[in-house]
Amino acid sequence: MANIRKYQAKTITEALAMVRADLGRDAVIVQTRKVNKRVLGVWGREMVEVWASDNPDLESLRRPQKPSASTLTPPDSQESDSRIEQLENEIQNLKAMIAQLARHGVAVVSDKVPASTPEHNRWLSLLIEAGVEETIARELLQFISEDALSESALQSLIAERFITSGAITLQEAQPKVVMLVGPTGVGKTTTIAKLAAQYALLEKRRVGLITIDTYRIAAVEQLRTYSQIIDVPIRVVYSGSELPAAVREFSGMDLVFVDTAGRSQRNSMQIGELKACCERLSDCEVHLVLSSTTKTRDLYDIVQRFSVMPLHRVVWTKLDESTTFGNMLNVAVKHPLPISYVTTGQRVPEDVEVAEANKLASLVLGGCSAHAPILTPAA
Repeated sequence: MANIRKYQAKTITEALAMVRADLGRDAVIVQTRKVNKRVLGVWGREMVEVWASDNPDLESLRRPQKPSASTLTPPDSQESDSRIEQLENEIQNLKAMIAQLARHGVAVVSDKVPASTPEHNRWLSLLIEAGVEETIARELLQFISEDALSESALQSLIAERFITSGAITLQEAQPKVVMLVGPTGVGKTTTIAKLAAQYALLEKRRVGLITIDTYRIAAVEQLRTYSQIIDVPIRVVYSGSELPAAVREFSGMDLVFVDTAGRSQRNSMQIGELKACCERLSDCEVHLVLSSTTKTRDLYDIVQRFSVMPLHRVVWTKLDESTTFGNMLNVAVKHPLPISYVTTGQRVPEDVEVAEANKLASLVLGGCSAHAPILTPAA
């Protein structure tokens, strides 16, 4: 059965944004018209009404079908006149909407038809060169007319695709438990050390560390060394069943970080063990740690396979080791998880920063030096 939904907004731009957010890029627009919304039984403001579906088969309903000879019947004159008047009204409404879009510098093009002006093609090449997938790059460019196309306009559009969460928010009555998960070698332990140092030394918060990474020989000692330097307690957990008790030991803390062993996303048994650990903690915020040096296809695979557990945030690491950041935009579009932090080096606690959408967009466009502060330091 076709899934057809109605959307109402003040402008066609807002209505189409609602359709895209709800049904995706491949949504089929069934009908568009202007309506007067009644307020308390009287006519109110004029609204744009869009009927859309996520069923591509409905596209055929929008194309005129050639009738067979057996189905041709003489049209009723009055009914025909009424239908013609209705079509003329719809055409006028569409013309008005297109004019409105043009006034706002928005190119009116189909999802299926990419912009092909020289300036659009130039930016398309630059985005693809920066690691942005072609379909995502074309989708961005279709929203900007050639006259309005500029680096700042494109940066604003890219920034809208990044969701950021801000810094970790602490709780009043109980410690905030934050678990970092991810594949091997992305920098989970070092990231925990940076965040723990910022909250303990700069924010003067009571911080506890728990590690369940007993698979790597040096992992426990590495985190234990950091705990001694920043003077925070640490507990080592050897099985998931011990995790709730370790958290209870830190009931007087403001913030508890849980370090986990790196897991290959292709090892379903290890991912299952990690999921079981998450499920033992009823109130735990899980941050998936991703490296900016990882290829887009591998990043998609990592996010999808780690999604068997609840993922609340993303932390991007090793920005200082990458030269292009289109893969971060690709993940933000395909898996729109809020980004909490990025890391930009090995220094503890300096090289961890709170993510900001506009500056992430600037990174994608290559507007920042790899050695300059990229984002605002964590508060």
